[in-house]
Amino acid sequence: MLRYLVLFGGIVLMITGCNSLVSQQFGTHRLRTLPAGGATATDVGEADFVRITGVNPAGPTLGGGDADWWGDYVRFVPLLTPAQEAERRANGRVTTGLVGWFKTTDPARQRPAAAAESGAVTGLVNPPAARYVSTVDWSAAGVSLAEPVVYVQIGERPLAWYYNLLLMLVGVLLAVVPEFLGARRRGVR
Repeated sequence: MLRYLVLFGGIVLMITGCNSLVSQQFGTHRLRTLPAGGATATDVGEADFVRITGVNPAGPTLGGGDADWWGDYVRFVPLLTPAQEAERRANGRVTTGLVGWFKTTDPARQRPAAAAESGAVTGLVNPPAARYVSTVDWSAAGVSLAEPVVYVQIGERPLAWYYNLLLMLVGVLLAVVPEFLGARRRGVR
């Protein structure tokens, strides 16, 4: 039974590493740059790694509940264009479909560590766990969310290619070596 679990784990690691290597070179893990107006859920599509230009993590930073198991707090911030930020300041309300989020060990932190550089935000398109999203009261902060919302985990990047290659090679070893040794013990060539 253990042999089958190791074999299955090896196959999963091999497929995961191979899929991520291919995605980094030809697919969804490549950096895709979008203007703020073109960063809707339809335009982002299947992209996993984006740079959205013309926005800043502006406005209120809202908490996402209690700390997780590792002691990290999830914080949300609307990604607003300068025009949206002016509207929020003038009217006290704004509508956006772009939300940035980040993890921090400091519950009082108001801005992500990877703050916007020259009006652009880079990160992974990745919605946080639903338990964090459900605790945020956007209306109290004067923000309305336009569905579907694009959540960008600010400052995060896909796993480096050499780690994906390592995952694939470890998977091959886990899948092949135990089977090879088992066949050798049984006398099968």
